[in-house]
Amino acid sequence: MSTLTTQDLTIRFGGHVAVNGVSCSFEPGTLTAIVGPNGAGKTTYFNLISGQLKATAGRVLLGGRDITGLPAAERTRAGLGRAFQLTNLFPNLSVLENVRLAVQARHHDGLNLWSIWSDHHDLTRRAHALLELVNLGERQHMP
Repeated sequence: MSTLTTQDLTIRFGGHVAVNGVSCSFEPGTLTAIVGPNGAGKTTYFNLISGQLKATAGRVLLGGRDITGLPAAERTRAGLGRAFQLTNLFPNLSVLENVRLAVQARHHDGLNLWSIWSDHHDLTRRAHALLELVNLGERQHMP
């Protein structure tokens, strides 16, 4: 994992500055909270980092590599993930199955059914570990 850094990240919408010169560094393996009232620019900041929005000024670095100009999909391939505030992506699947799909998407290139089938136990093991990390292991079979 690589350090994620923003340097003087700014975005303007017309005359309104939504994010103004934010510099921050996020270390691998740590949990960090961005706190502020509604309208403070938190979601806009995440959209800038993930490439959903293009910054007016500033830079986004991943492991020292400038990814500011990369589209969202390229940032994902470079190792930058983004989670949205959805409780479950596929409501008919269990918590474990939803997490296993996310692990599978992160660790597999393309659709190789043999590889996916043969790695099923490893994917499940990784999904279990992630659920335990966030204290959701007891809820793994819930939809």
